[in-house]
Amino acid sequence: MTLKEVDDKRLSVKWRWTLATSLAFFVTYAIFSSILYMSVVRIMLSSEEKGMERIVTEVTSNFETNKPSVDEQMVEEIFQSSNVNIESLVTTAINSDSLQESNYMSYQNSLILRVIDLNHHIVYQSAEVDATFAKTTAIETFSIQTDGSKSLSTMDPIYNDAGDIIGYLQLINTLGSYHQLLNQIRTAIVFIGFLAVFFSCIFGLLITTTFLQPVRYLTRVMNTITKDPESTERITIEGGPNEFTDMADAYNAMINRMQDNIESQKQFVEDVSHELRTPVAVVEGHLKLLKRWGKDDPEILDESIEASVQEIGRMKSLVQEMLDLSRASQVDIQYKDEKTNVLEICKQAHTNIQLVHPHFNFIFDTEITDPAYVNMYRNHLEQVLMILLDNAVKYSTNRQEVHLSVSTNHAQVNIAVQDFGEGMTEEDSHKIFNRFYRVDKARSRNKGGNGLGLSIAKQLINGYRGIIWADSSLNHGSVFHVQLPLLKDAASDNQLPKSKNISTK
Repeated sequence: MTLKEVDDKRLSVKWRWTLATSLAFFVTYAIFSSILYMSVVRIMLSSEEKGMERIVTEVTSNFETNKPSVDEQMVEEIFQSSNVNIESLVTTAINSDSLQESNYMSYQNSLILRVIDLNHHIVYQSAEVDATFAKTTAIETFSIQTDGSKSLSTMDPIYNDAGDIIGYLQLINTLGSYHQLLNQIRTAIVFIGFLAVFFSCIFGLLITTTFLQPVRYLTRVMNTITKDPESTERITIEGGPNEFTDMADAYNAMINRMQDNIESQKQFVEDVSHELRTPVAVVEGHLKLLKRWGKDDPEILDESIEASVQEIGRMKSLVQEMLDLSRASQVDIQYKDEKTNVLEICKQAHTNIQLVHPHFNFIFDTEITDPAYVNMYRNHLEQVLMILLDNAVKYSTNRQEVHLSVSTNHAQVNIAVQDFGEGMTEEDSHKIFNRFYRVDKARSRNKGGNGLGLSIAKQLINGYRGIIWADSSLNHGSVFHVQLPLLKDAASDNQLPKSKNISTK
């Protein structure tokens, strides 16, 4: 199965979110409708029960007799004398606000009045109905089944003048209007539910389409960069800061870093191939010389071997420096948690350079005595210092003196390396940090090096969010400045610096 077939068969996120939104809305609507429906049922039944109890209470109040039990003749006489019939019962219910007058006929057809004697014989009923009854000592309303439907039955005992129970009055409500209204409510709920689900699907589709638009935009840009890794296209999302703008910023930063790495690799290959061409050509020339006639001439043989060894050593040094330069661009990732005491490393670099060049006068000036920490790997800081100090020695002329100074303020650590040698023009001071750049290529080659030291130093300092620059005057020397952010937890320890001057000659 191809990727396209898998992509065609899968359910996209847009439709998943649309279905999830619709399902959530449907479940919410179903729960709300169920609660509302049950509340309406409870209120309606309560209203029916109260109306029936008022009717039964009024009817039983008409029974005033000394007889020990009710009979058909007594019931007819009492009902005729007090004008008790279904129409009057409905009127009583209307007057008691238990139902609306518009439901008069429906309510009239739902009420059935029965009188039952002590032997459970029905002595009177307004209509035929198959319903059960139960003895009771007080008015009571309960649910019964009539013709397979739910009905209400209100039972009330009938007392004679002596206070004895002589029978029971039962009012049955088949709930015709109640069932009719509930059917209408259920139909409305289902109809509205279908409409709600339909519109929730439309609304959910619009929401997810709008919500996923930045994702589709991101996918398009990704596909563009996949086809062309050097593309300059980036994600731009309008609007205030939000999760999508954060994602876009993170993605753009990732692509920028990736393209920087690709560019660094290309530059590395180009630079190495360019710089290795000369030493390889030199070695090749000497080997060809030896192949022709030099192998039999000891003087030519020694000269060629010595030159080849020097060029091979230069190639090794060049490759190592190029590797250092390529790795320097990733220090902010690999060494992001490093903490280094600048004062300690400067003292160490000062001591080391003295051992390498004992004939030079190195002066170390510092305005701080307490530790000053920066976010930088100690070996990298020492490497930068040794590059600057070694350059100062190489390009010194008559005055063999180099100054190394360290100072701090509330936010930065400042390092300066000064020599009093050849110096350079302002144009050269701006280009000196470029790869393989030499102020005087012929003289610089004689001094050694490959023109990468300052490039490595700049790459390292920039990687730790610092800056490096040079101030120079031709024939008067140069000052190289390094500025690094001071760690906050150490800044307060250096607010009151003390002067200290160490001079070694």
